[in-house]
Amino acid sequence: MAAAVILLAVWPACGTLTPSSDPTIGPVSAPTTSPTAPTGPLGPASQPGPGLALPNVGDIVERVRPAVVSVVSEVPTRDLFGRVFSDPHSGSGVIFDSRGYLLTNNHVVASGSSVTVTLDDGSQFDAELVGSDTLTDLAVLKIEGREFPWAPLADPATVRVGDWVIAIGNALALPGGPTVTVGVVSGLDRPFQVSSSLQLYGLIQTDASINPGNSGGPLVSLRGEVVGISTVVARGDSAGRDIQGIGFAVGMDTAVPVAEELIDKGQVEWAWMGVFLDDLDPERAAAVGVPLREGVLIADILPSGPAWNGGVRAGDVVTSVDGRRVSTVRDFIRLLRLDVHPGQEVEVIVFREKKELALEVVLGERPSR
Repeated sequence: MAAAVILLAVWPACGTLTPSSDPTIGPVSAPTTSPTAPTGPLGPASQPGPGLALPNVGDIVERVRPAVVSVVSEVPTRDLFGRVFSDPHSGSGVIFDSRGYLLTNNHVVASGSSVTVTLDDGSQFDAELVGSDTLTDLAVLKIEGREFPWAPLADPATVRVGDWVIAIGNALALPGGPTVTVGVVSGLDRPFQVSSSLQLYGLIQTDASINPGNSGGPLVSLRGEVVGISTVVARGDSAGRDIQGIGFAVGMDTAVPVAEELIDKGQVEWAWMGVFLDDLDPERAAAVGVPLREGVLIADILPSGPAWNGGVRAGDVVTSVDGRRVSTVRDFIRLLRLDVHPGQEVEVIVFREKKELALEVVLGERPSR
């Protein structure tokens, strides 16, 4: 039994990412001072003491809040009698460009016939879906009408485990504005199985409380920068035990290139090899002569696919692609999504019958279905 998963949209019961530099519009500014702790022989003090400045969450929220929006997607639905009605799906989003570009989740807007965006000041706009991507659960919307407040996107290299973060979003579609919760970055580069057909990679794990309706809302640093897009929360494990404080957000190392490609092309072109993958077990590793956890097993392969045409066969163990070592399925898929592109020729190092082979594979484009 898979772990219980909640995508964070409310399901009611039944180009470029460089924003405008106009200082009157945004961006959210960083704090003028950063918290510091008194130091001693063992480094920074672990307990609050004289001179320790605690983060002023209220000030940060006030700066970011104008860029956080409510997103409502109207999804046509047919009842038992065949009658069609509109079923609203609610989530959140964050404006990252003063021209009106905003990030949200794909599952918030998927299958919607229309999307309405509501700003913090109550003004509403019909949104255009610029593009969406199922594999990363991201979507970019565009609203028109004026210059908009926007929040800057963080450099992912600055995000550390233990950093304070603030989740802002339209939790449960409660009236009165967005909900704010505070926590820390609990982990980085996490994979998470959302469903039998979708696994997300490179996620930020946080214990900041996030709930249905938070989907697409920002996870914000104490500098007022967006470090992640809230996406999914775990509620129970495979044994049926309750889980608390484990939520996930798509990090900027994924969100930025995906948003750029959606703006430029309307879709994301993922590299594809036409293989089915599995992590190594000790028996298979011994059979092919590679150390355990030093490669990825080709469990099956599509005839006439890119890998097949390059000489890869079922039973091979891939240890390197394009000069980058791959030790797990997660490594392999992350590489295909972020480091290479369709049409690129890559060197694939495989072990077959205890022999190392170097094969040349021309990557294809992942089919949409």
